[in-house]
Amino acid sequence: MSEQNKTWCPNIEFNETDEELILKAELPGVKIEDLIINAQTRFVSISGICNPDKSTDEKEVIPSQFNYGQIKCNTPLPVAIQPEKTRAEFIDGVLTISMPKLRVASAVNF
Repeated sequence: MSEQNKTWCPNIEFNETDEELILKAELPGVKIEDLIINAQTRFVSISGICNPDKSTDEKEVIPSQFNYGQIKCNTPLPVAIQPEKTRAEFIDGVLTISMPKLRVASAVNF
């Protein structure tokens, strides 16, 4: 299988505040316009494409350890979020998705 036909998932980490769940994904070499982010109440998916950036004169000396090809990552979330309020930013090859937690109304006794 050629590297460009491989499907891969980026390295990710989760952080949490009282208000938000924050996912960070390493996507070096990927262009923001080549990414699709889909947030749902209980999962987030990242998909897209990463093509090698080689000049026509370059020849690969040893097999690359970089990830190229289809990006496909479906990640279940540890808490429910508000998908419509999700924000994403992409800086220096790191995608940060900030997802406000879904607040569940507590029961009130009368």
